[in-house]
Amino acid sequence: MSREIEEIGEDSKSTTIKDAETNDVYVVVGKNDLYVVQWALDHAVSPGFRIFLMHIFPTIKYIPTPVGNLSRSQLSKEQVQVYINEENNRRKSLLQRYIRLCNDAKVPVDTMLVESNSPAKALLDLIPIVNITSIVIGTRPSRSTRLVKKGQDIGEYVQKNAPKFCEVKVVSQVQQLKQSFNRTQPEITRNSDRNFLECICFSRKFD
Repeated sequence: MSREIEEIGEDSKSTTIKDAETNDVYVVVGKNDLYVVQWALDHAVSPGFRIFLMHIFPTIKYIPTPVGNLSRSQLSKEQVQVYINEENNRRKSLLQRYIRLCNDAKVPVDTMLVESNSPAKALLDLIPIVNITSIVIGTRPSRSTRLVKKGQDIGEYVQKNAPKFCEVKVVSQVQQLKQSFNRTQPEITRNSDRNFLECICFSRKFD
């Protein structure tokens, strides 16, 4: 079972954060990241390990209304709070999908909500604060080749800039889907399996 969801704002100094244990695997999740959680369960977790689901969401600046998006200052406190409660419920519902997956695998799971408009920076800031030693984050093909060329993928950026004590694994959605499909196909050669697994995840190399 999971514990109560822990929420962290952008100002982490005002929040008490417990240090991560060495057997904690932090899995960054968004709307459609079941494949990331499944990969972590299959490859990053050993007996006695715990998965920490980390969901990063942006600060609420504008709120949708029948007349369009309005800033928080244009609405009453009650209206703003109603919308915040709705968003909180959506996030809890989203995390329940991943929590169920961990529970089915009988792996202890905990959750952390992080409010930030800069996901990569938030992750990098939290690594030394929480003493995170293992992160799994997903990546998808970008619709813009320009973004790929500039290397703006969050997972790759975190992997490149994370401290050496933290191992960052970037899981490709395309390769994970291929792996799931190949599980139903006959095995061809051991070498092909080895080469395929090497394509799934790019681990930070330690000097």
